[in-house]
Amino acid sequence: MQYRVVAADAFSTQRQLLWDLCYRVTGTAGDADVLLRDCFARAIERPLVDGDADWRPHLIQSAATLALDVLRHRKRRQYIGAWLPSPVDTGSTASRDPRPHTTTAMRYDMVESGSMAFLKALEALEPRERLVFVMGDAFGFHVHDAASTLEYTAATVRTLLQNARRKMQRYDAAHQAPTRDAQAQVAALLRDCVTHLQSFDAPRLEKILALDAQALFDSGGEFVAPSGNICGSATVAKVLTKFVRGTGRIDFSFRMLNGLPAALGQAEGRTRWARRFVLSVDAREGLISDIHVIMATAKLTAVRFDSI
Repeated sequence: MQYRVVAADAFSTQRQLLWDLCYRVTGTAGDADVLLRDCFARAIERPLVDGDADWRPHLIQSAATLALDVLRHRKRRQYIGAWLPSPVDTGSTASRDPRPHTTTAMRYDMVESGSMAFLKALEALEPRERLVFVMGDAFGFHVHDAASTLEYTAATVRTLLQNARRKMQRYDAAHQAPTRDAQAQVAALLRDCVTHLQSFDAPRLEKILALDAQALFDSGGEFVAPSGNICGSATVAKVLTKFVRGTGRIDFSFRMLNGLPAALGQAEGRTRWARRFVLSVDAREGLISDIHVIMATAKLTAVRFDSI
């Protein structure tokens, strides 16, 4: 019984860290919730030999191993339509400016590493690369600490980290952290986007989109949604306007999700059309570069929708 109390206390202390790690490795809040429970169960089932040992590495290893298994399983499954990370409420916290760029500590703060753009970019990494990259560059684990915790060699961790950083160079070049200025810019563009959508004004919407703007719809096969990557400002504007018109009357509210303002849409409801969805945007040079529409029920478990 005493062991369970010690384990519970240690788990409670590390709970947020473990959830944050699992969310960034899997990209899904629902998975992170389940993994948190499994991590605690594993800690109880596999006690430390030394009762006075530090629980933190033990718990992180359990969470990392479980998250890696879930990520690998997801990668093997065929997902219907576009896959996007699940949104989470983050409040008004912003990234520090400028973004730190060192090779000995965190290269990204917790706000940026939980952003939609960052989580989406992580999809280009192999599972072990993603785990090591998140631990090293988002959580500040040094190579030897990560190797010890994961039971990898230091050489393996260095190689995985180097490969991941190379693959993330495109993200680094194209995206800025969710600073106060970035949040304000996105808020203004998002409100204009919603206004034009509610009036079905595709020409005006097109004017606030970058020429190479892209839109992705994640319905998980549950609801009517465009498939694949929609590209080009004119096409994106037409498809989005058509989507909103088909959905019926929509009430929008705004919330800070994943470090940036997002629009929460609630519709009257039609057969096979989503009644709730999250619309988020990324900005580049004063224009909208990416639009994400997340409708899949399993992706919205961490977002609170106000009643309409």
